[in-house]
Amino acid sequence: MTEPVSIKNRTINKIRLIHQAELVERLGWLIRVRWLAAIGVSSTILVATAIFDLLVDRNLLLLISCAIPLCNIVYYFYFKWLLTRKDLAARCWRVAFLANTQISVDLVILIILIYTSGGAENLFFFYFIFHMIIASILLSTTASYLQATLAVLLFNLMLLFEGLGLLPHHRLFPFFEESIYGHPVFLLGLSAVFTSTIYLSVYMATSITRRLRMREEELIQLKDSLEETNRELRELHEYRSHFILKVEHELKAPLAAIESLIAVILTSFTETLAPKVKELLSRAEKRSHVLLEMIRELLELSRIQTADYRFDLKPLSLESMLNRLLGILRSQAEDKSLSLELNFPGSLPQVLGDEKAIEQVLMNLLSNSLKYTESGGVNVRAVHEEGFVKVTVTDTGIGMSEEELQMIFEEFYRGEKAKENYEGTGLGLSIVKEIVEGHGGRIEVESTPGKGSQFMVWLPTA
Repeated sequence: MTEPVSIKNRTINKIRLIHQAELVERLGWLIRVRWLAAIGVSSTILVATAIFDLLVDRNLLLLISCAIPLCNIVYYFYFKWLLTRKDLAARCWRVAFLANTQISVDLVILIILIYTSGGAENLFFFYFIFHMIIASILLSTTASYLQATLAVLLFNLMLLFEGLGLLPHHRLFPFFEESIYGHPVFLLGLSAVFTSTIYLSVYMATSITRRLRMREEELIQLKDSLEETNRELRELHEYRSHFILKVEHELKAPLAAIESLIAVILTSFTETLAPKVKELLSRAEKRSHVLLEMIRELLELSRIQTADYRFDLKPLSLESMLNRLLGILRSQAEDKSLSLELNFPGSLPQVLGDEKAIEQVLMNLLSNSLKYTESGGVNVRAVHEEGFVKVTVTDTGIGMSEEELQMIFEEFYRGEKAKENYEGTGLGLSIVKEIVEGHGGRIEVESTPGKGSQFMVWLPTA
């Protein structure tokens, strides 16, 4: 039970840190936007008073609007100071406090601007909605509703005080009757519309923000769960590889001893053995040889798949390597009356690889092609392609079906015709794929039943 709880705690802490980082980023964005707001408010006052016949005191409005950049200077330097704080918990609290303070002060400045520029006449009171949306994005749900309550309270107090005559009304338009701002029905209607609009805006904005955060948290939890599962799978795979290595080492010695004993009996007592016994011993020798080959390949595959395995990479010449391997295999091709051709359309760059591993890849592909081909031959072609050397081994052998191609690189898999007529372990191509991909290359295969196969290997150049 300890491990899942610790994973959950790590996820919760990660989500909390992400939300805190988002708050810091958005707080910086809010400070930058406020500079534009200060310019916009001042420009609006100047343009509106110049174009329209308004009954407002332009100088008073400009003086009030100066509070926006002055406050923003304080926010800016306080925010920069917060970013230098090492105490994460204290910094997060102060960042949240600064976010709430900024929005609250903005609401106060906005209501003062609206009051001195017409009060209820001024339709810019709908700009409160923008502050509510910003609050819903930046702050918690509770804090967002508290900011909405502050906005509603400020606006309704303005209407109430103007209606009761406790505050003088600043007229905006000369064609509006001044007496309407003391009319109870008008004030109640305006208050109801404003209050419902503000709270609905906060409700919708916080609902959307909450759902987005929930989806974000679900994605983070899923990501952490996948990472943990992936880590467990890697550990399991690593354990499996080490276990196989240990078991295979234990099996290899007795099997080698059995094969040696059978070989000694067959060579030393061949004249005294009955034909049936001799046949059974020969079959046992072949089977033990196949088992030893399988153990050797399993050891090789498990060794490559361990996490600490590293290839000894150095520049290699594929031209000389292919010529050498084809020289070794040419007698095998001649015994089966098969052609064995090698083509280099141009000079090849060196590849970056482990010499023994790359030689194993090429030898496996070439020997497989010769083994599964009874007529025709094998063609090897190597070309340079955009940072890779592409080696193509084409044969006219038994081929494979589409279903077999999907499984050809799986461990121990062998096609039906291959199992019926040829010996093998089904591990060679798995090793080839591990080596090629471990070098940063790739391998592909195309095949047609009864017509042959084509293996293509891309190895990175040095």
